[in-house]
Amino acid sequence: MGLGGEDEPTARIPEPAMNWRVRVTDVDMQQIEVVRASFDGHVFLTGMMGKAKVSVPFEKIEKVVFEPTGEGRDLLAVVALKGGGQQSLVVHGRTPCFGEAPFGNVEIELRHLRDAVFVGRVEGPGR
Repeated sequence: MGLGGEDEPTARIPEPAMNWRVRVTDVDMQQIEVVRASFDGHVFLTGMMGKAKVSVPFEKIEKVVFEPTGEGRDLLAVVALKGGGQQSLVVHGRTPCFGEAPFGNVEIELRHLRDAVFVGRVEGPGR
């Protein structure tokens, strides 16, 4: 699982507006559960639905499955919504995802994720 950029480790992660626990699985089937999870520092997933730019807040997401589109660096994000239903978005594969694991800070791009399961909000400061 990619930590940091190509050559630099992740020392700091953004402080998101809300503290979410998310379990991510990368394309190598490595699984990590993190708190302080964010996509590009935000607690929502942003992508395109046709010509419209939309943002889905974490509190509405149960799970996201990421699939290659075959068109450049974009991915298809199939979002399973809490309460039922799903919504598909086209997202940028190079969007960084951040979180804090028991062993340290984690950074990985969406293009390296297979899925993300939103476990729930965390009350208080992180771990």
